[in-house]
Formats: sequence, structure tokens, C-alpha cells
Amino acid sequence: MDRSAEEEPANDGRISACTGDGPRSVERFYRALVENAGDILTILDRDGLITYQSPAVREVVGASEKHLIGYSIFNLVHPDDRERLQKRFEECIRVSESSTMEIVRLPHANGTWRRMEVRARNLLADPDVAGILCCSRDVTETHRLESQLREAEQLARFGIWRWVKGEPAPQWSRGVARILGRGETQLPRGGDWYEHLVHPDDRDELLSKFLDAFETQEPVNCVTRFRADDGDYRYIKTHAYAEGDAHSEIGALVGLAEDVTEEIEAELALRANEARYRLMTEQASDIVAHYDTEARVIFISPVVESILGRAPEEFIGNPIEEAMIHPDDFPRVRSAFIECAVKGRQVQFDYRFLHADGTYVWLETTMSAARDAAGQRTTEIVGISRNVGERKRHEKELMDAREHAEAANRTKSRFLANMSHELRTPLNAIIGFSEILRMQMFGQLGHARYLEYAQLINESGALLLDLISDILDMSKIEAGKYNLHLEPVNLRSLLDSSLRLVRGRAEENGIGLTMNVAPDLMVDEIVADERALKQIMLNLLSNSIKFTPSGGKVSVSVKETTIGISIAVSDNGRGIPHDQIARLGKPFEQVATNAALSKQGTGLGLALVRSLAELHGGAMVIESEVDRGTVVTVTLPLTPHCIVPVPHMDPDERPTNDPLSNRALANLAGG
Repeated sequence: MDRSAEEEPANDGRISACTGDGPRSVERFYRALVENAGDILTILDRDGLITYQSPAVREVVGASEKHLIGYSIFNLVHPDDRERLQKRFEECIRVSESSTMEIVRLPHANGTWRRMEVRARNLLADPDVAGILCCSRDVTETHRLESQLREAEQLARFGIWRWVKGEPAPQWSRGVARILGRGETQLPRGGDWYEHLVHPDDRDELLSKFLDAFETQEPVNCVTRFRADDGDYRYIKTHAYAEGDAHSEIGALVGLAEDVTEEIEAELALRANEARYRLMTEQASDIVAHYDTEARVIFISPVVESILGRAPEEFIGNPIEEAMIHPDDFPRVRSAFIECAVKGRQVQFDYRFLHADGTYVWLETTMSAARDAAGQRTTEIVGISRNVGERKRHEKELMDAREHAEAANRTKSRFLANMSHELRTPLNAIIGFSEILRMQMFGQLGHARYLEYAQLINESGALLLDLISDILDMSKIEAGKYNLHLEPVNLRSLLDSSLRLVRGRAEENGIGLTMNVAPDLMVDEIVADERALKQIMLNLLSNSIKFTPSGGKVSVSVKETTIGISIAVSDNGRGIPHDQIARLGKPFEQVATNAALSKQGTGLGLALVRSLAELHGGAMVIESEVDRGTVVTVTLPLTPHCIVPVPHMDPDERPTNDPLSNRALANLAGG
């Protein structure tokens, strides 16, 4: 038999029909198939060297097949793929006829890497091949699309699943597993998958929709709860459609699962808030209203009926009519509404609104610009109104009571001011005649006890006169009837005189008394009421001596200021707590830690000092520290801001130089 006939491959006649009957024709036929195939065919020897390379490599990686002959496949692939490829290659060459598949990257002539799916088969024992036959296909684009799909699944929080008809459970993508916080292998594959994943309240509905879709080919659109790995449920929006098979029947359901938990929870929270706010609005005792820019009512709470006797339907869709607001209040209401609507400012105002029974109800309304979900101001307005009729009634009662009290106080002050002469005259007589008795101006009294009693009468009268004088002076100031008798006053002489009057008491208590006048003081005289100025000094000095223990020191400092002079009386006595300083300077206010000392006065001393200083256009300031002492500073202008003319006075009200009166003042100061 001819050798060529013996080596001719067996065929069923179809190859012969295409290629002829000779072996060369068959060879040309297979070569044409290999060289024109889109996949790359490569033969490797035991060491991984390329012994054959099909021309398709030129189209795929831009390299010539002739140049690749003799190259090691391990040196061509990406460095990160070499170890994995070599391991698979070694496994393949150990078993004849074995196959393997791997994805590796090959370099393209343009510098990029092409991802190749390589299927290898061990044909080392086949004498016609004698190597590892590799069929490689470019899957770069497919891999890119798969990567983009995975990224989209991750970013957009969705996943893909496919449920083939007849299989117990869908096939889940990595995106579905990620949504549920599980690994792909952790998702159930059995027929009871929905019992493990779907919320009990949603199982029947979801399964019913899936089964219906298999029968009717209707798409599935629903939101159900799927249990995540942590035990919490995620809201999953499912969209599925039927996929036909080769027999035009439904072969599978293909679906998209999207995680909408945040949106659903936000919507549920919004609904809950809306329900809560509506409940609060409807149950609140205040009227809550929502207006547009034309003052039309969009919403008003039902409580309006109990406050104004009008149903909410009477307002909805209508503007607030001018006739419903008291004529005296309408301009104020209109201006406030415009300010809120145009400028977006919050406004508050009270006004009278017409009740259904024809009476007016006092309302207090706060209006604010409405804001959207993003916090931006809108053109609408929200108003909250409350019935303040009871408060208005109390305010009127308080105002009437205050007017009555002020009137009574003015009457009291006028009474005391007018009683000045009647009170002082008998006291001056008591003090004067007791002074005569004490001094025995007309001879001996006879018994020593008379002399003692006369002394007590004199001292008590002097104290009583001082007390009444303070009260009367304060009353005159409050009634606006205290008139300053302004004249040039020698400042140094007045200070020396004041110190002489209190020096006796200071020495009795063992207290040092000094005066410091600034060496650059250029002021000799100021225009003032001499009696009032002396009263200021005596009150300040008496207070300092009173609250300074034995061995202490009281000093008077005088200096010039930009507006006049400053007189400071300081001591190193008990001091005043900081939180009580503000009380001093008010009538009848006293601060003393010693109960005995607090009883020795009326609390009018510093009040008179402050009032008299302010009448001159000056001021009084108190600085103190507990156990360190106190400084009271009086500032006076050189000339009072307003020169007050001297009014006509009764002779008894004029300043007197009566030695008895001066002596009584000295006794009061302790001299």
C-alpha cells in the first residue's frame, strides 16, 4: 500500500470536499484555520519556551510571531503573574493530557498590558505536537467591563442576581453580598434561601412576585427587607425581568438589587416627624399658622376655634382680612408682616383680633420666615399666636397699682417736705434749751443728776434731728423740691471744718485721721451748695469712722480731674462684700456684718451722698474689699451743669449760723 495513503487522516468526506484528497491539501486547510483564527495558538516545551506561535499574536499584542520563537513564556508575562503561571504550568506537565486555565497579562507593543485567558493542554506525548498547547483569548475589555460593574455595584450600592428556573436559589453577585455585609459563599443556595434572608413580613409577597414573574413574564418592582450579617435588616429595592431560553420559554429571572436603606429610613423619619409635628401643632394651646406672601393662610391649627370661635376652614386659602384686626393695631400688624416677608426677620407683636362673638381677643404673634429642608429661607411665613388677654389684664392692674403707689409716694414726699419746718422747729427748741441747761448758763441746777439728764436730752435731740433731717432731705430730693443754694465755696476750708467736726469721735475710737491734697491742685474754690457739700463729707467721714476698728486709719484725698475735682474718703476697716456694693447708695440700704453697728443708722447716709453729688452734676463710686477697707470717691464739677436759682424761702428754712445748730451737728458727728 502506498505510504501516503496509509498516513492520510480519516475523515467523513467533508474535509475532502473542501481540500481535495491529498495530505498537503489537508495540511493547507488546517494551517489556514490556525493562521486566521482570532485566538492565539502557542506551543511550549517542557521549560516553557515558545516553539510555535500563531500569527494572531500580531493583532492581539502587536508582536511578530517569528520574534517570539525561543522566548520563555515566564519572561513575557507580567511580573505579578509569573509565580502563579509557573505553578499551574508545573501541575500541567506532570499529568499527560491534563488541562488548565489561567488569566495572565501580556505586554502590548504600545506599552500597555493585555489581559489574556489562557487554556493549556498537555500534549507532550503527542508526536505531532510534542508540547503544551495553549489557546489564548484577549479578555481585556471583558475584564474592564466586569471591573466597572463591580465598582458601580460598590459605589451605587447595588448588586445583580440571576435565578435560573428549576434551581433552588438565585446566583448572587459580589455586590449583593457586599450590601448585606456577607461573603459571596455565605449567601444561602438552598430552596429556603428567603427564610434566611427576607424579613418574615415580606417573604410571602416577594416569593409570590417571583413565582408570578416566572409564569407571566411581568417585571418585578418592590422594596423588601433583607437581613444583613449583623442581624439588622436592609431595605432592598428589587427590579427583575424574565429571560427567555432557546425554546422561547422563561429560563431565568435576572434582577437588580439596590440598597435604599438610607432613603427609606430618612423617609420614615420624615413621616414620623411630620406626624409628630402635626400632632404637636394640632394639640398645642397656641395657634400655629402657615402663610404665603399674600398673607393667605395655607394651614392653621384647630385650636383657633377655641380661641377665636372660628373654624380653620374659615381661614384656609384666604388672606387675613383687615376687618378682623382692631383698627388701632392693623398698621403695626401690616408693617411687621412686611418686614418678615421681605427682610426675613423674626418679628413679634401683640394686637387685638375679632372673635366670632364680636369681642376682641388680645393675641401675641411671633412670625418667622419658613425654611426648606436644606435650611434655606422661603417666601412663606410661619406664625405662632397665643391668647394674652389674661396677661394684658394683669398688666393693666399692675399699671394702675403702680400709678396709685407713685401717687401715694409723691403725696408722702410732698407731705414730708412741707412738714420740714414743723418738725425741725420743736427739735431745735429742745436741743437749744437742753444746751442751756447742760451749760448752766443761768446758774447751778442743784443736783448733779439734772446735769446728766440735760446731757442725754441734748444728745438724743441731736440724733433725732439728724435722723429727721436725713429723711426730710431725701424726701425733698425724691419730690424734686430740694433746691441747691449755689455759691463759691473755699474747698480747703470746708474740708478742714469737716475734719474738725469728726476728729473728736475718731480720737475716742483710736482712729487716725489725715488729709492729702495733691500738690498740683490749682483749685481753691468750687461753685456748690456749702451745706450739701459739708453733709456729703460728714456722712462719708462718719461712715468710715463707724466701720473702722481701733488702730485703723481714715484719710481724705483731693485731686483735680478733667471735669472738676475728686474727693476720696478711704479707710482700712471691715470692707464690703463685692456682691453687696450695688445695694449701697439706695435709700434705707445697709450692709454691716456687725449687728450693733447696723442699728446705728438709717441707711440714708450714702443715698444722700449719691443724690447730692448727682444734683451737682457729679457722681459717687464705691470700691471695697473685705478686711482690706473701703474707698468712696465723689467727683464734682467746678461749676454745676445747671445753675439753679435760689427760690424764695421762709426765714426758718434759710441756712443758719446759730451756734446751737452747729453744735448739734458736731454732736451728731461725734465732736
